[in-house]
Amino acid sequence: MKKLFFFLLICSVTFTGYSQEVFQNWEYWNTWTYKPKSDMVDKFEDAAAKKTKKFNASNDNLIVTYKIVTGQDFGTYLRIQPFQKSKDYDKDRSNELKYWSENVIPYVESSGGQKRWVRLPWGDVNTDGNPNKYLTQHSYIIKPGKSGDFRRWLDRIGQISSERRPDLARVVLSIISGGNWQEYLVFNGFDKYEAVLKEYDTSWEEEYNKRFGSNSWDDDRESFQSSVDMLIGHQVQTLELVNSMLPN
Repeated sequence: MKKLFFFLLICSVTFTGYSQEVFQNWEYWNTWTYKPKSDMVDKFEDAAAKKTKKFNASNDNLIVTYKIVTGQDFGTYLRIQPFQKSKDYDKDRSNELKYWSENVIPYVESSGGQKRWVRLPWGDVNTDGNPNKYLTQHSYIIKPGKSGDFRRWLDRIGQISSERRPDLARVVLSIISGGNWQEYLVFNGFDKYEAVLKEYDTSWEEEYNKRFGSNSWDDDRESFQSSVDMLIGHQVQTLELVNSMLPN
């Protein structure tokens, strides 16, 4: 019994140390949502823009803002802070938070708390670091034990999309804190709705099966769909970049 206890203790310490080491290398993204008071939208945008330019113009503290234009959250603003490292959470941001509280919050009707995400590099498609004019935001809740099925389809279809739709960008995020542990965000970015599509010798389905095996399109897509929670599993909304609130 004593040997078993020490074995479990060693495994626990080893796993903890390994986890901490892995966490240090992750790239974090933070998000917040704000709905301004109906008669103070312009004041909110102006105040938030000033705050962004004052505090959020450098890459280590960059924030971009999108406005949700479809669905029940229409008129809500999503603030996105990418490219964060573990050390960034140790910084003293009291002056920045104080400025926001005093100069922006008076125009806010409701707000959502911070959510912290980790970017999954395998999910990147055509990313160049510049914010797109539009985002389609897909929010997923995945069934326990089904993350592999969920990620497989996204990974593989992303490889084909990167070649056939160079006008589309994609980022995949997984929740770290502030939400359901099985929550993912997929941002698909584009700059105009109308696209000029090239013709290929194979369809998307044929190319998928050619690369990943016969009938893999149907199998992977079905597994992907089955991995999503049926009750609240998939929400979609469209966002537009707020140019006046860009950091520079």
